[in-house]
Amino acid sequence: MRILIIDGSVLIIDRWQQLLNELDFVSMVYGAVSYKDGIRVYEEINPDVILLDSNLARKEWILLLKEIKSRNKTKTVIVFSNSKDDHIQKLSTAHGANFVFDKYHDFEKIPLILRSISEKLNEEQSR
Repeated sequence: MRILIIDGSVLIIDRWQQLLNELDFVSMVYGAVSYKDGIRVYEEINPDVILLDSNLARKEWILLLKEIKSRNKTKTVIVFSNSKDDHIQKLSTAHGANFVFDKYHDFEKIPLILRSISEKLNEEQSR
């Protein structure tokens, strides 16, 4: 499984990469820090899952979410926020986010969700 992390902090991206690379079903983890960077890497690698920070500068996260979903509605996008914000939850799901999580309190759910997505992708590929 190829994962793209789009977050304004290189330190956060590095930490995610360390954690996700430990999962046996993850083949590659890429990072991007902006809208422009995110689109470029998305086009280069065609990731299976995108982890998207809702705190990107100038609300670039919502533009990225819209762009990714306009290109491929079935692409899995997980939006992270710094808190359980109903506005971000509603906005994200309205524009196609598959999951919306609180970065700090829902962190432990990510490996389980990713494993489930990986299993689903493997089933689809074996058909």
